[in-house]
Amino acid sequence: MRIIVASTTVPHVGGGGRLIVEWTAEALRAAGHEVEEFYLPFPTEPDAILPALAGLRRMPFHATCDRLITIRWPAHVLQHDNKAVWFIHHYRVVFDLWDTPYRGVPDDPEGRAFRELLRRVDTDALAEARDLYTNSLIVRDRVHAYNGLEAEPLFPPLGGDTSRFHCDGYGEFVFYPSRITPIKRQLLAVQAMQYTRTPVRLVIAGDPVNPDVADELRRAAAASGAGGRIEFRFRWISEEEKADLLARCLAVAYLPLDEDSYGYPSLEASHSRKPVVTVTDAGGALEFVRDGVEGCVAEPEPAALAAAFDRLYEDRALAERMGEASFRRRGELRIDWDHVVRRLVGEPA
Repeated sequence: MRIIVASTTVPHVGGGGRLIVEWTAEALRAAGHEVEEFYLPFPTEPDAILPALAGLRRMPFHATCDRLITIRWPAHVLQHDNKAVWFIHHYRVVFDLWDTPYRGVPDDPEGRAFRELLRRVDTDALAEARDLYTNSLIVRDRVHAYNGLEAEPLFPPLGGDTSRFHCDGYGEFVFYPSRITPIKRQLLAVQAMQYTRTPVRLVIAGDPVNPDVADELRRAAAASGAGGRIEFRFRWISEEEKADLLARCLAVAYLPLDEDSYGYPSLEASHSRKPVVTVTDAGGALEFVRDGVEGCVAEPEPAALAAAFDRLYEDRALAERMGEASFRRRGELRIDWDHVVRRLVGEPA
């Protein structure tokens, strides 16, 4: 089958949104399909969105392939008679983040009209899909709530050679690998360290979204009195470096606010047989991590998170049991490329 995998992208910004496209295309090629990837630059500023949506809508994809698979908002507005949508999230700052500090437009008549227009555009474009999938249960539920449509959850696996992940025991530090941005709440992990009773350490690695975020974390570490046990690697680390840290860590922390999926850090922990420490308002991460099974689910406040760090530090056998459960969790949720590819091309599960 000739397939186009299309997604929007912010130029010069990497991360999970781009990796899922690359890995999906690789898996489809491995299954024998002829695949091309299209990355369509798209603005993030609200004032530029509506003209850009109109441009996407007019793009001529109809006769270019047998199957169009769209990933990442708003690639789903592209038109094709045999379109499959793997919906990753809405334009979050006017939907699920509307009642949070991350809302993207004012809560006034103009802002609400903008939100309603985007909702209608999403509903019409998603309804055109021959097959509609989401990357998580939480996004499935949002599609139902905002657009009145039913979608099938299709959990994205990690791509590439996952043999790079391994376990070298359960060490002295909790590892938080992720793009460093306020909504991922690395600050919460740093603040937790002042409440720990054990010598547990914290390693945070990732590219800061801006210098102010990194400076805030440095100040918090200094104020915590536990700065000597906190290490920052403020850069995009290589896969080899990440795999080494995962192999040696005690556990992986992943603390986003109402995230739209379980997040690649959860999967990386699973492949490395490590438990995941997350929080009760993390959103999609809770679809993968069950408290006391694959990891610890704490209240989103520093002292509770510190208690979870200490619990794992003091009981390495518990950390190992949770890590093994984390490893098995992928099979329970059918997080594998064979299943994903069959569904994306319209074959039975």
